Amino acid sequence: MEGIGTGQGGLFILDALGEADKQKMSTALNRLLLVNFLVKEKDRETYMLIRRNREAAQTFFRFLGWEFVMDERHECIYVQGPDSSMRRSLSREETLWMLILRLIYQEKREALSLSEFPMTTIYEIRTKYETFRIPWVNMTKLEKLVRLCARYQLLDAMDADLRSDDTRFRLFHSWIYLVNMDEVRAIAERIERYATKKEGDLLDEVDEEAASH
Repeated sequence: MEGIGTGQGGLFILDALGEADKQKMSTALNRLLLVNFLVKEKDRETYMLIRRNREAAQTFFRFLGWEFVMDERHECIYVQGPDSSMRRSLSREETLWMLILRLIYQEKREALSLSEFPMTTIYEIRTKYETFRIPWVNMTKLEKLVRLCARYQLLDAMDADLRSDDTRFRLFHSWIYLVNMDEVRAIAERIERYATKKEGDLLDEVDEEAASH
């Protein structure tokens, strides 16, 4: 159980598990601490393991002071530390990319069933950048942004050639936890202004607004 701590409250919640599942749970919990999201479509085995041991996972994250959400409707798991560290660590360019993809996800999902994942393309993303008069990213930055979202299980690249406008991305339902609906309603109005402002301004605003509700 290396990695998740052996102090009070650390291991006792997992003691009832068999050795093999205990090791798998250790790996799964550590992964969630690092990347916040787990999507069933991407890792069914780990998702089902945590689902079977939901109480242990809830107790573990509660002990750490983290929020733990097992969303069976959207088949994803989300955890968040008390300082919202993932979003606050994003650069200005990463933030704009994330917000634009969140808008696209919301627009697309409304016409789909829950069993379907919204799809988008490089062309659609670039068009949204143009709509808000935001300069498009170069290829090196685009590759990094796609890898970032893949790492957090926010999307899958369905095609390898990022130079093609037709390259497709599958957007997972984990997007709903990166930016919530109250914030989505405000993004379109704010994103253009944010494009010319310093890092953190937009997210600081929406965090303050969310805290006031």
